[in-house]
Amino acid sequence: MNFQTLSQSTPSVNYLSEVSHDTSPVAMALPSLSVIQVSGEEADSFLQNLLTNDIRTLTNNTAQLSGFCNPKGRLLSLFYVVKREKDFLLITATDLADSIAQRLTMFKLRSKVDISVSAELNTMGYISEAPLKDQASTFWSASEHDGQLSIYLPGDLHRYLVITPVDKSIIENSRIGSENLWQSADITSGLPKVSLLTKEQFTPQQLNLDVIGGVSFKKGCYPGQEVVARLHYLGKPSRRLFLAEITTSHLPEPNTEVIDEAGDVAGHVVQAAMNQADNGLCHLSIKLSAQAKSLYIGQDKISTLTALVDDAE
Repeated sequence: MNFQTLSQSTPSVNYLSEVSHDTSPVAMALPSLSVIQVSGEEADSFLQNLLTNDIRTLTNNTAQLSGFCNPKGRLLSLFYVVKREKDFLLITATDLADSIAQRLTMFKLRSKVDISVSAELNTMGYISEAPLKDQASTFWSASEHDGQLSIYLPGDLHRYLVITPVDKSIIENSRIGSENLWQSADITSGLPKVSLLTKEQFTPQQLNLDVIGGVSFKKGCYPGQEVVARLHYLGKPSRRLFLAEITTSHLPEPNTEVIDEAGDVAGHVVQAAMNQADNGLCHLSIKLSAQAKSLYIGQDKISTLTALVDDAE
C-alpha cells in the first residue's frame, strides 16, 4: 500500500485506546497538515528573523516547534520546522498554508530565499506502542529513507510524522487510522495547533509554547518579540493551555468560547478530537482564575480539566 491508497482507505482505528489492541503500527493520512518549503542560501537567517524559536540550533534532520506572530505577539501559525541539507520544511495547518506562505514572502525583500507550498510532499503519521525499526529514537530528531522524512514527536506512544511523496509505500501490515486519532495524540501530548479559526487569537504563552520548547528568549528579534519577551520577563501569563474532557457527540469548533457558571467567557477551544463515541478531548486556553469554576462549552459541561504546566495555578 502506498500513500495514495492510504489516503483513500477507510480507517479501522479511530481512538487512542485501540492502538494497544495490536502490535502493528497504525498509519494515517493527515490532510489537515501541509508542507511549506523554504530554500536558498539565506533561508536560515530569513527564518531566524521571523520565527519564535532559534532556527540556528537545528542541525540536518532535526526538528523543532516554532511560532510565527503578528506585531502584537499573536500567533499567525505554528510550525514543525525541519532542517534538511538543502532546505527547511515548515509543516503547518492546511487551511493556513497558502496565506502563511504569502505572508512569509512579504518579508523576503532581497533575501536569497524561495518559499512555496509543496504540491509533491504529503503528510502522514504512524502511532505505535513499540518503536518502529530504522526510525529516529530521540524526540524531535528525524530520519530519511527512500525519499520519506520521519520526525519522532514527543508523547506517551511512539509517534512519527512522515513527509512523503504520494507514490511511496507505507510500512507493511500497518493498520489504517483516522486523522482523529492523530489529533487525539496531539492533545494528550500537549502539542497545540493554530488553524484558520484561531489565527491571531493566542499569544505563545497562552498555548504553553514557552514551556514546551517553542520559544527562544535568547535569540534576536522577530515580529511580536517585544510583547512575548515582556510577558516572560516582567509579567505572568493570565491564560494557559489545559487538557479537558467533555461528554458529547459533537465536537466544538476551534475558537468556541468556554463559559463559566455565571456566563462569563473563561477562554476558548484550541482544538478537539473524539476520545470515544461520546467523549471528547479538548485543548482549552483559559484564564488561570477560572480553572476552579464549573466550565461549559455550549451546553456541555467540562467533566475533567487538567493543567499542562506547573504554573497553572
